[in-house]
Amino acid sequence: MHKKISLSTYREKTLGCWLGKAVGGTLGGPAEGKEGPLSLTFYDPVPNRMLPNDDLDLQVVWLEMIRQHGLPVERRLLASGWMEHVRLWPDEYGVSCRNLSQGVYPPVSGAFDNGFTAGMGSAIRTELWACLAPGDPELAAALAREDACVDHAVEGIYSAVYLATLESAAFVMDDREALLDLAAASLPADCRVARAIADTRLWWDETHDWMAVWERVLAVHGRQNFTDVAQNLAFIVLGWLAGEGSFDNALCIAVNCGKDADCTGATLGALLGILDPDSIGERWLAPIGRDLVLSPGIVGMHHVSSLDELSNQVTQLAVQVLDYYGSDVSIDDPDGSIQPDANQHPPRSAGLAAVALDPAAAPTESLVTTEPVAVFLSYPADTALRPGEPATLQLRLLNPGADELAGTLTLRAPDTWALSADVPPLQLAPGAEQLVEFSVTPPAADAFRVYANPLDLHFVVNGLTWVVSAGMVSTLPWRKWSLDSLADTCPQLPEDADSVEVAGHYQSLPNGTWAYATDIKLPYQATVRYVVQAPGAVRVWLDGEEINAHDGSWHVPAIHRAHVTGADVPTRRGWHRVTIAVDAPEAGELYLGVGSAQTWDWIRDAEWRLPQ
Repeated sequence: MHKKISLSTYREKTLGCWLGKAVGGTLGGPAEGKEGPLSLTFYDPVPNRMLPNDDLDLQVVWLEMIRQHGLPVERRLLASGWMEHVRLWPDEYGVSCRNLSQGVYPPVSGAFDNGFTAGMGSAIRTELWACLAPGDPELAAALAREDACVDHAVEGIYSAVYLATLESAAFVMDDREALLDLAAASLPADCRVARAIADTRLWWDETHDWMAVWERVLAVHGRQNFTDVAQNLAFIVLGWLAGEGSFDNALCIAVNCGKDADCTGATLGALLGILDPDSIGERWLAPIGRDLVLSPGIVGMHHVSSLDELSNQVTQLAVQVLDYYGSDVSIDDPDGSIQPDANQHPPRSAGLAAVALDPAAAPTESLVTTEPVAVFLSYPADTALRPGEPATLQLRLLNPGADELAGTLTLRAPDTWALSADVPPLQLAPGAEQLVEFSVTPPAADAFRVYANPLDLHFVVNGLTWVVSAGMVSTLPWRKWSLDSLADTCPQLPEDADSVEVAGHYQSLPNGTWAYATDIKLPYQATVRYVVQAPGAVRVWLDGEEINAHDGSWHVPAIHRAHVTGADVPTRRGWHRVTIAVDAPEAGELYLGVGSAQTWDWIRDAEWRLPQ
């Protein structure tokens, strides 16, 4: 049955969403990362404008990307937005941008070698998808999945689906329990996010004491990583429940739970603003005004200056989104007051509408490009390719347009790689697919690992010639040998040390005392932060000089949050040997991260070789 939302109602709720987002982010910003319980009742300090926050920043970027390139909303377009406009690299943002810079595209970019797949980065940017699909929670969830898979997997995607569902439905529903039930039904009941929220609702019904529930959430679902989605979505729901209908109380309780307080405040503020725009009191709005303030790390943007103008742009686009995706919801504009946006590009082919994505499955197929032929590349299970070993990859080619495509495809690997492919002529009817299987073999193990290994696809189709590229990631090489004890001096590499190939920056660590070594080449001189973590005492040497030692206490393996597990070392350009000794009372994981403490970004163009 077709549903209509009046234009006036939609505009009020959309503006309420962004105002609530700004209020909650500004309240929670100074408390980000703090342990609760806190005791805020108002802004502290009281600002004179909204605080910039990536919660809103990224949604403004996505809006501009869609207006610039046209519909549909798809993961490859959003990945381009990361690389063109975002200079924010904490946690999953940095991992995803590193993967994208190597040609590893979504959803593989969000899952491969990513220790932050359950971070809040995608959950906090769902309001745009809800506003573009008001009253159509399934469509909002599909758009949120396209976004979340660029830098997340599994729980990080579930959290985005949950919130997009909840926020979209809030445009047409106002019963809190019914909304929570609907959002819960969008998730597998056994995922961490679903369990944390279900427990929060149960414990609130039992106690009606938010601090008692807060304690139980932390005891059962808490994580050291303050951005973990399960605990933070639980706090969003707890604030809503405990607020008992008061915007002020709900927002303050969510923020006072601590952890990712700017995100919990901003998300709940947006939800409450959709439900009841008038609930946001003037005392909250007066200090921050209505100017749209972006973070310095957002670049190359031609964004609007106010939240009111932002809402107008979203309104214009929402009309097109609902029509493009064939939604059974529309925005009722009997007077024709929604004028077409002259700066927005027309929609692209409907054949590019959202590709099915299963958050529970380990993603191995990346979306390389979308037009004129949509190209998907499937990797082996662990993505990284091993030296000297043939690997089978597969291309899936999709014709998204209305005309038949015919021509040829030629594959090319880097000069030092072997490639075996028998590619038949391309003949693609509209909407048809063609599979191309091929084999590649990276150079032998003693070769150094080039940071970018492009697979070039040369198309000649319907008289047009073009080239697209995708990345093939190599494993990282290590030597490993046992030690009698954790020595004071740098262990020397024995001739019989084992060779270990690792698919990323994390590797399995057996119990006992072990030494590991790898060679890393830096292309420029820099102060590098070397982060080493393991479940036991650790000592780290760079070129034989000790640079760090710690007791193995675990910290979030982020470049900027490493604490004692990271060491900043001025490092010249060229090759360097990193040697690590670990005394592990139990098996676990060894992690080495190499990045910049100033930018929080990885050294993306470092190269590696097997120590000799």
